[in-house]
Formats: sequence, structure tokens, C-alpha cells
Amino acid sequence: MEIYFDNAATTPLSQRAAKTYIETAELYPGNPSSIHRLGRKAKDELERRRCHIASMLGVNERNLIFTSGATESISLFFSSLLWMEKGTIVVSRIEHEAVTSWTTYLKKIGWNIVKIKAKGGFVSPDELYSSLTPDTKVVAVMAVNNVTGAIEDTKGLVECVRKYEKENGKKILFFSDSVQALGKTGLDLKGSDVDGASFSAHKINGPRGVGLLYAKNPEMIRPIASAGGQENGHRGGTENLPGVAAFDEALTEWMENREDDEKRIGEYNKMLRKSLSKLGLEIVSPESASPYILSVLAPLPSEVFTRMLMDKGFCVSSGSACSNNAKGKSEGILEAMGIRNEKAKRAIRISMGRDTKEEDVISLCKAFGELING
Repeated sequence: MEIYFDNAATTPLSQRAAKTYIETAELYPGNPSSIHRLGRKAKDELERRRCHIASMLGVNERNLIFTSGATESISLFFSSLLWMEKGTIVVSRIEHEAVTSWTTYLKKIGWNIVKIKAKGGFVSPDELYSSLTPDTKVVAVMAVNNVTGAIEDTKGLVECVRKYEKENGKKILFFSDSVQALGKTGLDLKGSDVDGASFSAHKINGPRGVGLLYAKNPEMIRPIASAGGQENGHRGGTENLPGVAAFDEALTEWMENREDDEKRIGEYNKMLRKSLSKLGLEIVSPESASPYILSVLAPLPSEVFTRMLMDKGFCVSSGSACSNNAKGKSEGILEAMGIRNEKAKRAIRISMGRDTKEEDVISLCKAFGELING
């Protein structure tokens, strides 16, 4: 039997979310855009779910746009820049590829891209402030890093951007990839004053293929596909009502249990840190990182060591799951933190979830010991 430690890549669908998905599909067969009774019922349920998610996030429902996942949410935000006057985008060196792929494209069509360091995994407000210019239009810094779990001071970073705005009288958009923060940190969209944030259901035991974009000013969002005019004209295509309902149910579960889960997972994180440090492994994730993600440096190349752990029945990652399809991306994030490339190639990511049990953690520590000590 395999023991799962790759929750930062995806999480198992919870029973509550699965039940909600099936029930919603059966109870609401109509298209939310149809004007007949079944269509109106589906539309009402869609908006009820939107309002409930908005209440949990502490924002207005008009600021939420349902998508097929975080990658599309990010694409919706950054593709909207194509309608703006070109300028400079300031982006951290530890962003997910879903963000960096857009900066590569925008650079090709004339945008200026400035990449800032994240020493130790954190972007410095002072360094961010010094990188801003009158030409800066967008700043992108993720909330929680998907490789190390480093939690950025989003509120502090936004404050320094707003300070620069006032001094220069020009609006700067702040985007936060918040996929690994949802349900796992004290996420405060309104208080942090971000302009955009992306989320994904399958990172919190919801279904795959459902995501969310928060837009402080939804009018700046231009659709990638405008046909149909759904989501108030921001995202064409029939809404995935069963998926949205299951997303809502999964998020409700996380929010109901967040503090207890964070405390429990925090204890497991301490157990791993102590055990793996005793084995001589270097811990990459900062002490203040999200307890759900722990990256360490194995004694062998990560792809070799993950297979060795797999043979013992443990699913861990050699970095971001997305980076497995694009070699070197996770190593690049670690190098941006100040970790040399030869060491970065030995990085193993252990990521826990709500289903992780203490006996799973004990077994994983034992497996590490057997592989290292023979």
C-alpha cells in the first residue's frame, strides 16, 4: 500500500466533496445560462455557491470568477495585460511556471520584465520597493511557495507597492498566486489589498478542473474566450456547477478544521525536521514555512531517491509536479533562494495534507533511515 506525501501536487477528493459533486450533477441538470426553470435553478445554485465561497474569503462575490484551475486563472489575469499600455512587470524569481511562462511571452511582445531575488525563499519589501519605477505596471509575488512552503509577507509587499503608487501617482497591480495558501494560512485578500489571486480546488481535496480568480477590479479582466459571455462576460464557457459546488464543500471542510489541522500538521513537520536532520539531511524549507510542505536535500539525485522511496511505498516529489514536465524549473527556484545547482538537484519535497496520519510520518522517517544507513 502506498503512503501519499505529494499533496502540494494534488490531493485526494474528499468524500464530502465527491458526494456534493454527484448530488449537484443530479439535482441541477440545467445549463446556468438557460432561461427555462431548470436553467434558472442551476444559475441560482451557482450564485449561492459563489456567495458562500466569497464569504469564506471575506470578499464580494462579484470579485470571483470561476475557471478550470489556477493556471487558467493566472492566464486570465496576465492575458488581460495585452489590452494595456506596455510597461514593466516585476516578478519574483520563485514564481510557479504558470506565471513565468506569461512573463516570457509578454517580454517577446515588448513588456520589460524585472526579476527580483528571494534570498532564503523570501522577497524583501525593501528590494521590491527599490525595483519599482514609474513604468512599473504589475508586481507578481506568490503567497506560499510550492517547492519550499515559504510564506511571503504579502501584506507588507503590497504596502510598499502602494507607498510607491502614492509617491508617483500611477497604479500598480499586485498579483498573488495563492494556490498553496488557500485553507492553509490566514489568507486575507481584502486586508492584504492584492489586485488578483489564483486558486485551485484540487489542492484542498476538491475536484480537478475547477479554479478561481479573485479580481479586485473585475472590469480589468478580459476573457481569453468571450463566446457565451458567462461569468459576467469574463470567462466564456458553460460553468462547471458540480465542480464549483464540490470546490465550495472542500473549502468549507478546510476552513472548519484549519486551526486544528495546522497545529497537527505542524507537529508532524517538527517530527520530520528532527528525524531527517539527525540523519544528516539538510532542510531547505525555512522554519517559518507552511507546515504542509517540507523540502530536504537527499544524499542522491532527487529522481533516484524518489524512486527508492517509491519502492518502499512512499509517494514524494522531486520538486513541483509541473516542473517534472519542464526540467530544471524547481532547481531554478532553489537556486534563486541561494542554493547551488548541484545541491538543488538533490531536493526532495514532502507535502502533507488533511489525510496525513502520525503513523505515516513515522513510517516515512523510518524509510529514510533505512535508505541512508543501509
